Amino acid sequence: MKSASTVAAPASWQRLLRGRHLAEQLQLRLDEWAPSLFGFTLLKVDALSAALSLERSRLLHSVLMGQSGFEGMELLGDATAMPFAPGSLDACLLAHVLDYSKHPHAILRETEVVLRDDGWLIIAGFNPYSSAGLACLFPALRHRLPPWQSMLAPGRLEDWLKLLGFEVIERDDLSLTGLFEFPLLGQWRRRYCPRFCPSLAAVYIILARKRRYPLTPIRKLSPAPRALQPGMACQRE
Repeated sequence: MKSASTVAAPASWQRLLRGRHLAEQLQLRLDEWAPSLFGFTLLKVDALSAALSLERSRLLHSVLMGQSGFEGMELLGDATAMPFAPGSLDACLLAHVLDYSKHPHAILRETEVVLRDDGWLIIAGFNPYSSAGLACLFPALRHRLPPWQSMLAPGRLEDWLKLLGFEVIERDDLSLTGLFEFPLLGQWRRRYCPRFCPSLAAVYIILARKRRYPLTPIRKLSPAPRALQPGMACQRE
């Protein structure tokens, strides 16, 4: 589990580097995925998630939970100890919540608990091996991004999700700029770094689904009866 000193999560997308652009791109992806989502209750955690919409989904009700106050917040709670009964939520949206947390794995574990079986999880985050990670080196830009140590590589996040029983359904990558997305560079990354650095895109968005496969007990097989038992046949004289 990653633990690092973090800064407070921004109260709006405008406080992030190219935040308005990123919010628009993320909203387009959510609009594409939304029709496949259904259920009763959607949880949005913190202000960045609250600013995004899943109105095109078949989720009937949304709850806005904040770990600190923001406009429109309905519930104050800690994402590592959510005030919901196990299996009571149908979907959860975490837009850059893990990037600003000291305990991202604890948040994922708690999310797994409160989601019902086959519930939906949407996560957006910054890729540390990207232009966003590079921007952290510049003091003028550093305050508009989470610390580099707190960013989770998408491959690592997908590993965590699989360990918790989630199936990654979709993943998309967004760039702050196309400067680093040359075709030849992309081919080199996909060939030699398919796991750790498949893209230099600054932001990724993942759609995952909680899976529970029932265990089928294997009955203990008794040995087959012997074809001949003592006394069943005798030798004729």
